[in-house]
Amino acid sequence: MLISIIMPVYNNEKYFPLAVNSILEQDYLDYELIIIDDGSTDRTPKLADEMAEKDERIRVIHQPNQWIYASYNRGIAEARGEYIYFLNSDDRLRAGSLGLMAETAIKYRPDIIWTVVLIHECDEEQNIITYNKSELDKRVMEEHFYKNEIEVRNNWPYFYMSFLAHNQANLYRSEIMKKHKFRNDVYGADTLYNISIASDIKSAYLLKEPVYDFFIYKKGKMNISTGKFFDYEHDMFNEIYSLYKNLFIKWKLPEDKYKKILVTKRMRQITEEIHSLSCNNCIMSIDEKLKYILYEIPDLVVMSCVEWDNREEELESRILSGIRELLIKEPILETNEMYFVYELLDALLCYEKDGEDFNKMEKAIHHHFNPLHIGGVFYNKLKGK
Repeated sequence: MLISIIMPVYNNEKYFPLAVNSILEQDYLDYELIIIDDGSTDRTPKLADEMAEKDERIRVIHQPNQWIYASYNRGIAEARGEYIYFLNSDDRLRAGSLGLMAETAIKYRPDIIWTVVLIHECDEEQNIITYNKSELDKRVMEEHFYKNEIEVRNNWPYFYMSFLAHNQANLYRSEIMKKHKFRNDVYGADTLYNISIASDIKSAYLLKEPVYDFFIYKKGKMNISTGKFFDYEHDMFNEIYSLYKNLFIKWKLPEDKYKKILVTKRMRQITEEIHSLSCNNCIMSIDEKLKYILYEIPDLVVMSCVEWDNREEELESRILSGIRELLIKEPILETNEMYFVYELLDALLCYEKDGEDFNKMEKAIHHHFNPLHIGGVFYNKLKGK
């Protein structure tokens, strides 16, 4: 059974030969490796062509720079295999993984094989500093074959919660992949892709054995999507949340199967959004950041999510904690029109509060730059309301 492995690469002469070697060293040999050179300007194209000359299973496609998900789409269109797997050019496939996936695919013929990714923090030489940093493998409880559409749909919230449906590092039936395209405008297009194909998946297998080594480089600028601010991130998170909620409603899943999973994920993303404002590429001033947090983040989608599971206090806590961390890194002047946020936090965190502290809180909560009255939940608790 032929497996097509798609590897997009852009200006990565240092690491992508290591990624290719992790495939060449596999014990399963019935595969094609499609390297999509996405307009590289370093030695990557030359190295890729040399690899293809030495091994007939390697094909190289050179294209103008279009970004990673356009490269995925090109690879899917060119793939000849019955199944497709993706390997990024700065990651590695673990030893024996291809044979394990192939053996499972041959035996069960599922539409998708969910595979576990290990995330490692490493230095510039790919030496691991922190092994299995996120411990995602511990979220996978057992290996299992979901033999029909009902089982797949009933367990999709678990696939999402376990981070299996977050990325493209899974073995997909080629026939299904060729019906869909990755978006090429957001870094979360892999999560959105899995939502788009969900209704086409009639069977799935969950492999417990980790197969993929994903590297987060200590030098942040070397990572594609980590350690950066993206102005579309908030809308992207809202879209993922809304699409999943609508999908599960369409599938008529019991609400208790997915409500807490979706709301918990969206709440954690609030913290991620606020943290990203401290990234070096975020050019907003401190008052612009504070206005963004108070105006843009708690929008209609987020507030409906919060109210759905009564998470008002959690939302407020995440926003205030995030602001506190932000103000530690970027102090605000008393003359700044957003200084009331600092006064709110100062009063809330004061050990012995007096009347002046409560007056500061009340003024800040009802300030015209605080339209949703963030801080009100804790104020009312302190006042015994």
